[in-house]
Amino acid sequence: MASLYLVDSSIFVFRAWHSQPDSLCNRRGQPNNAWLGFTDFVHQLLTVEKPRELVFAFDRSLRSSLRHEIYPDYKANRPPAPEELKRQFQWCEEWVRALGYEAVSSTRYEADDLIGSLAERHRSAQRRIVILTADKDLAQLVRDRDLWWNWYGGQQRGYRALHRHFGVRPEQIADQLALAGDKVDNIPGIPGIGMTIAGRLLCKFGDLATLRANLGEVEKMKFRGALRVARLLREHEPVLDISSRLTPVYCDAPEVADTRIEQGAIDVDTLHRMMYEQRMGAARRRSWQAWIERQQARAA
Repeated sequence: MASLYLVDSSIFVFRAWHSQPDSLCNRRGQPNNAWLGFTDFVHQLLTVEKPRELVFAFDRSLRSSLRHEIYPDYKANRPPAPEELKRQFQWCEEWVRALGYEAVSSTRYEADDLIGSLAERHRSAQRRIVILTADKDLAQLVRDRDLWWNWYGGQQRGYRALHRHFGVRPEQIADQLALAGDKVDNIPGIPGIGMTIAGRLLCKFGDLATLRANLGEVEKMKFRGALRVARLLREHEPVLDISSRLTPVYCDAPEVADTRIEQGAIDVDTLHRMMYEQRMGAARRRSWQAWIERQQARAA
């Protein structure tokens, strides 16, 4: 069975930004630690998994996106990315394109939505989706035979494993997050209701719409605090009008309609130029050169 690998690239860029020494710089004296760490991950992915179908999705710094239109305070708790990091995001996109792979981004949709749209478009009986991320939000996209993969955490979870982990089916995770809220993204939820209680509610009612239509039944549930939970739901129910529109991954982004999922031509000149300009070390250069030569031999 074919596997389409969809990379939540920002996770790996941010990880490198925080884990690699900020003393690493290119020939212009500009920090390039995030770029170096990201290219290390890409090399591992290409050499270990050898994917035939692969797309990298990137986030842009958005202040006027789909979710901001719904809720202006969405992600308002996050400071803007420094220029040193924004610059490295651009280098990361340039690098994967030079490797022959698509790097998709949008001024309206987040990387999650682009990944969801690609998954919806290309999943089939002959192709599974492998999502490389550490973001729980993307677990909602996993279907039978798909895989959610936290590369550095060493966690690979399919549909059933995610069901066990979250206590709800992947299709229910967006509703679970809407009920519990998400402090990381500044998404409001029902005060006093966390992921566990939200999971119990969804196991009984199935989805958020059915729960809201049957709030009077919540207090009859047999768990400690059921009366309190029922009261909180009634008092704060309007919050769900907002949160339920923020937590789903949108799978209809038009930007990916023509996205190529197979590897295209390698731009060797750009790769060598970037290796030189970014002062990539000898060991890294040798590893990448070996990969380039293997690709050229395969294409010959």
